[in-house]
Amino acid sequence: GPGAGPAPPDGILARALQAAATAAARARADMTADTAAGGCAHTAASAAYRPPPRLKEYIAARDLTCRFLRCRQPAWRGDLDHTIPYDDGGRTCRCNLGGLCRTHHLLKHHSDWKLRQIAPGIFAWTTPAGRTYTTTPDIHAV
Repeated sequence: GPGAGPAPPDGILARALQAAATAAARARADMTADTAAGGCAHTAASAAYRPPPRLKEYIAARDLTCRFLRCRQPAWRGDLDHTIPYDDGGRTCRCNLGGLCRTHHLLKHHSDWKLRQIAPGIFAWTTPAGRTYTTTPDIHAV
């Protein structure tokens, strides 16, 4: 149709389709493991403080933007924050990581604001006044 470019070379298309199929299979396996565990099965968890590239990319794709209330900074540009600090036993896992812009990452660590991750990608911010607001991952445009 109008605006459509030339078809990609067969090798590129085949690799793209294979990557999509692999990602979908991994997502199905993770969902099955999470269901069996009754929550996050930590299938993508890392023992290291810094998340491996695949986990970092997953969080950026899941969150899309900073998880603070109405902040629109892209998640890939910000920090990957351990909701429960790593030094306090927080896992480097999708259930304990969230994308925060630098401003809101500092706010979380240096103020009376509190942050909990209720489920992977669902965050509850509690204000210094004690009010709690929940944020969920942004919707991907189709």
